[in-house]
Amino acid sequence: MSKKIQSVLTVIVLLSVCLVLFTSCQATKLDFFSNIEDSLGVVGKLVRWMHSWIGNYGWTVVVFTVFLKVLMLPLDFWQRYASRKMSLNMQKMQPLLAEIDKRYGANSQRAQEEKSKLYQKQGTGLGATCLPMIVSMAIFFVMFGGLREYSNYSSVMMMKELSHTYFDTCITEFSNDSNYSADIADYNAKLEAALKDVDNDVEGNIALRIKMECVTAMVRKADDDASFKATAEAATAAARKAVQDKYTADKESWLWIQNVWQPDTWEPIMASYDTGMNSFTTVVNKDTFTGGKTLYNTIRDAVLEVGGYGNNGSWNGLLILPILSIVLSFLSMFISQKLEAKHRPDQPEQAQPQTEEQKQQQASNKMMMIIMPLMMAYFGFLYTGAFAIYMVANYAISILSTIALRAPVEKAVLKKLQEQEEKDNSGKASYMR
Repeated sequence: MSKKIQSVLTVIVLLSVCLVLFTSCQATKLDFFSNIEDSLGVVGKLVRWMHSWIGNYGWTVVVFTVFLKVLMLPLDFWQRYASRKMSLNMQKMQPLLAEIDKRYGANSQRAQEEKSKLYQKQGTGLGATCLPMIVSMAIFFVMFGGLREYSNYSSVMMMKELSHTYFDTCITEFSNDSNYSADIADYNAKLEAALKDVDNDVEGNIALRIKMECVTAMVRKADDDASFKATAEAATAAARKAVQDKYTADKESWLWIQNVWQPDTWEPIMASYDTGMNSFTTVVNKDTFTGGKTLYNTIRDAVLEVGGYGNNGSWNGLLILPILSIVLSFLSMFISQKLEAKHRPDQPEQAQPQTEEQKQQQASNKMMMIIMPLMMAYFGFLYTGAFAIYMVANYAISILSTIALRAPVEKAVLKKLQEQEEKDNSGKASYMR
């Protein structure tokens, strides 16, 4: 590979890393529920816009994936074209490469130098095939970061709305008891004073804090006086039921997945406060979320009663998407390699001994057929159902494009090689004259 190509690839890798960091990293965590939108990067905001347009998040991911694949179709064609061209050139060069190995077998450095000269002369290099692959990997990780941050954002938004529902229901129930009339009056006065001339961005955050303080105080009052206990129990029971009803009405399901913000596995339909890849505390600063853990667990316990699959009805999915992502990842590479093998000349292997480069390429292909499915298994089992949907859709479309582009790519490559051969023959004829 030439120094120029190496420099270009290095720049692209660095830019890709910067792009991933830019789109998926969050500089500061949220204070309570303030300014939640600040947690979204460029890709996250784009996904949110598409989500608001389409409605269902699972189908949003599918549409977004199709859009990206169509947008990247020229690059996909280029990568397949360059790869196929290099493969045919390598077949033509095989006797020459074998001759170099035979002549300079004892001097590996000299053999490599001669091969580099031959590659340069034939216009064969890894740059054309590596470049699109690097861009594709960059897009993969950017999508991963964008979908992850929007998943976290949506989980926090859901928690915020359920919290408002919980406290509003509690306060309504307490207001029906004359014993709490003074507490409710104090709450309303405090709320009115706090929200006077307050920016809309933090209004809901302040209101929620005051609601929490109010309900906490009234529950403590019930703990001190048994006569208030029945009202408090009825209020919290009604609040839990209201949370369950709102979650059921607003939750983002997709086909068999109960909640797309959680993995399509035995994970509960709502993540725990501190643990999990989709942890609440990856977005909200738990140090400033005063009393938040108790609130979160109260809401979570109510949500888990809604039910799902598996253990006590708490499973989020049926493991279909993680398994599909593994199978389709393997199938995508298998089909690609099989189609490539069909174009190879029907010659016994002993007639054309393999070069070291071909042996290394075959070993690399076998290794990738193991590594990529394992990588997909990691993402599919540990991250959100939304990202698993992206992987499945991405690989399904890749398989279709591999089959659909086979003939056009082969036609374009053969045409290019024919033109090059005619040009070479013309040059030889001119030289002979």
